[in-house]
Amino acid sequence: MKTKFLLAAALMPLFTVAQGGNNEPKDFESGKLQLGMRTVVSAFSDSKYSGFGLGGQFRLKLQNRLNTEWFADYITTNVDDYASRTDVHVGWAVQYYPFNYLMTKGSFIPYVEAGHCFDYTQIDLNTSNPLTYYSTLQSLSRWSSAVHMGLGSTYNISNNFDVSLAAMYMLHLGDDLHTEVVKGPSDIPTVELSKGHESLEGHLLITLSLNVYIGDLWGREKK
Repeated sequence: MKTKFLLAAALMPLFTVAQGGNNEPKDFESGKLQLGMRTVVSAFSDSKYSGFGLGGQFRLKLQNRLNTEWFADYITTNVDDYASRTDVHVGWAVQYYPFNYLMTKGSFIPYVEAGHCFDYTQIDLNTSNPLTYYSTLQSLSRWSSAVHMGLGSTYNISNNFDVSLAAMYMLHLGDDLHTEVVKGPSDIPTVELSKGHESLEGHLLITLSLNVYIGDLWGREKK
């Protein structure tokens, strides 16, 4: 319920502005379909460790100023060589273009983005260090749901090819997974995994993507 409320609050400004005014030019942009690949950085999370990964996406325009993005990401994080964390995101987003919106060579297209995703997280201990004590739990996992909102910009290298950079704050609702490293009297670290109650966890997600235009599903032509 909390996730649905946050998503509705995040998307409301986009849908309100997307209605446009009577002076909005005729829509010749909707139906444009793009495929893309992206690199992903997950930073400034509660765990203080940054993750890196790869992903894929496709974009489908619904109006001149309104685009949709459907994505999947695979992210890995090294926790001081004591454990490794894997995150998988599968979700969607709405992008609103307040200024330029034409997919033409040399154009910059800033946008506001908001969306939702489901993700799977797993933490595995690296038990290969003989000078470290490990908890009896070797692995923990969870499913969670998240909303995100942020800013981005697209640069059209050609009429059919662009590069996009975006930064979004992602807020997850799910069981808390925690990795703790404690050093004992002999200075030998002990690594413990724990799973807490459902909570909100936030982090910054930065994406850099390359996208190629592959067709117009609506088949609209300028007249």
